[in-house]
Amino acid sequence: MADGQGINKRISFKKETTWGVKATASAAKYLRRVTGTFQLEKDTYASDEIRLSQQTSDMRHGTRRATGSLSGEIAGDSYSEFIAASVRRDFTAGVTTGTVTTISVGESAGVSTFIRSSGSFISDGFKIGDPVTGLGFASPSNNGLYIIVAVVALTMTVEHFAEGGLLVVASAGASVSLRVKGRKTLVPLTGHTDDSFTIEEWNPDVPSSRTYLGAQVDSMAINISPNSMATIEFGFLGKNAETATALEYFTTPTAQGITGVYSSPDGLLLINGVASRKVTSLSLSLANAIAQESVIGSTSIGAKSRGKVAVTLSGSAIFEDNVILGYFDAETEVSITYALRAASGTDAFVMTMPRVKIGSGTNDDGEKVIILSFDGTALEYGAGSAVIDATTLAIIDTTIA
Repeated sequence: MADGQGINKRISFKKETTWGVKATASAAKYLRRVTGTFQLEKDTYASDEIRLSQQTSDMRHGTRRATGSLSGEIAGDSYSEFIAASVRRDFTAGVTTGTVTTISVGESAGVSTFIRSSGSFISDGFKIGDPVTGLGFASPSNNGLYIIVAVVALTMTVEHFAEGGLLVVASAGASVSLRVKGRKTLVPLTGHTDDSFTIEEWNPDVPSSRTYLGAQVDSMAINISPNSMATIEFGFLGKNAETATALEYFTTPTAQGITGVYSSPDGLLLINGVASRKVTSLSLSLANAIAQESVIGSTSIGAKSRGKVAVTLSGSAIFEDNVILGYFDAETEVSITYALRAASGTDAFVMTMPRVKIGSGTNDDGEKVIILSFDGTALEYGAGSAVIDATTLAIIDTTIA
């Protein structure tokens, strides 16, 4: 009998049709991971009876549930199902202008713009924080990847990932198009999904397979810091786990993806639409507050519920001015967009929080550069806007076709 080896362990998953009902064995996917641990948990309770022996006479098992955690590095379309489940909405395709001949390119004092003489970027559906790319422009630079920082009907203002990156001025007339690359999800105002998954841990060395039923994303955390890969973590709460067997349940799961991992140096942080290159760390946490209710006469969960989608963030920055402290002092709401760009330069993972309130601001000290630490809460932008998503958090993955 061989010892189980983490390097050989495989974790696969498939979305369920009904919560807690095991997904069919076909069309599952293997997960990318740094670590992944899942387990069966049970409530336990012991007798309080006082005995002449002065010892505990019995202990019993109660309600069963499955829990788990998954830690990975952010890579294109590697965790899209879990991200969508965490915000309670599936990813949908980005918008496009379609092919037109009315778009020119402007560049003035470091401000890059796409300008059209007819039609409307707003009517097309472009939003602040969206990653936009061109097609058909004579200059390759104009066909690159940019982040929208402002948009009105005839003008779209964008920010380049590279510091000092510029568009190349071009007149209208060529057959070109602009589009939001990839797909977007966000915390919706209505029509929330309630996804659950069957997850299998397969240890071929032993061999041992265990499947976990009704696994839902209870929490998601994204962490970004200099000179490191951007990481993502999920916490799961599920209904049950099956007894381990010696055979893998899922048949021929789809192989792990091979898209590149995102890191911080190529990222772009926008606060109120202005690029900041002094932030030294940024973390985002999402909690779904899943609760489960036990019942008399059964070891199965009797009912489950979810709380509101709560999004918080924390970060640190080189202390060079009073801007962030000013937001804290005045209780000023700001928008924050963070975009991670792939090493290829053609793809990005973008997070936008249109309404954030800073909750603290503290400077450290020492014989070094002073670092300002801050935290905040993302709030619902419920009023909506023609150019701002009505949400707490929007995420776009440009690698999702």
